[in-house]
Amino acid sequence: MGSWIIRWNFDKESHSPGETALVSFWLENTGDTHLYLSELELEFDFGKYNLSTISGAVVPKTNRFLGNTRLLLPENVVGRKFFTIKYRMYEYVQEKWIDLGIYRSDKQYFISIYPRPFYRVFVSRGLSMEDRSIGDPIAEMIREWGFDTITVGIEVKVTEEEVPLRVREEIRRADALIAIATPRFMDTLTGLWRTLEWLHGEVGIAFGVDKPLLILKDRRVSLGGLPSYLSRVEHIPCIEFDPYNLEELKLKLSTVMPGFREWIETKRRQGFFEAIGKLIVGGLAAIGLITVISGIIGSTTGTSKK
Repeated sequence: MGSWIIRWNFDKESHSPGETALVSFWLENTGDTHLYLSELELEFDFGKYNLSTISGAVVPKTNRFLGNTRLLLPENVVGRKFFTIKYRMYEYVQEKWIDLGIYRSDKQYFISIYPRPFYRVFVSRGLSMEDRSIGDPIAEMIREWGFDTITVGIEVKVTEEEVPLRVREEIRRADALIAIATPRFMDTLTGLWRTLEWLHGEVGIAFGVDKPLLILKDRRVSLGGLPSYLSRVEHIPCIEFDPYNLEELKLKLSTVMPGFREWIETKRRQGFFEAIGKLIVGGLAAIGLITVISGIIGSTTGTSKK
């Protein structure tokens, strides 16, 4: 009976979007028959990498280096990305090669993809349990794009008397502001949910000192006040999201965040607004075509007895 271990190793623990990752593969033959590996692939929910150059035969009780390959990572995919490994194995038995078929790993492996450098962003959001049930997952999505998130009352703890001064100080220190508008009370005249006034004030401070701004609005919310004015007149981008389908927001962020980072770096809005325009015109249709690689160090085993 044939048995083996496939091992791989990426060149770094973390990569940046758009970077080329180098991955190396080894095949250890732990059995008593000759083996031949081919058709190696890394598979994802959204696509795969075909590593046809990684193949070769290995004699019994031997560990062989199969080679390495370079993989171009997409520019608009970030975070911890998972994959499974797929391959075809042959075993040499009674002077002929037997096709053992396709094998797939029973585990998932990952690689971390994070933009550099890290920017500091002030996240204007509610602190109540209801607000945080939405705000915490969104803040994690923001961090995946290479941001250190700051919210007074969450990352920064101060007394109630210190809040106004510390908010202004943290917004001035930040590279940008992202506001998460969640519903807090219903307007009895219009029947629409409105967000709390603190969001209006924090957005106003950031606008006053010319910080890049992005508003993420719960679809149930009517912004009103300064945020509404800025989104209409000053063309500050406002992305609407469904609180019951935050995965869709994650896809939208993968379209706009590269441009938002460029806005911070260059203080030019053009690239960001082009991304917003594509999101509005094309929706999410093109996002599902993104292909990404994932994995740091890993191994998978197999035998000819399935």
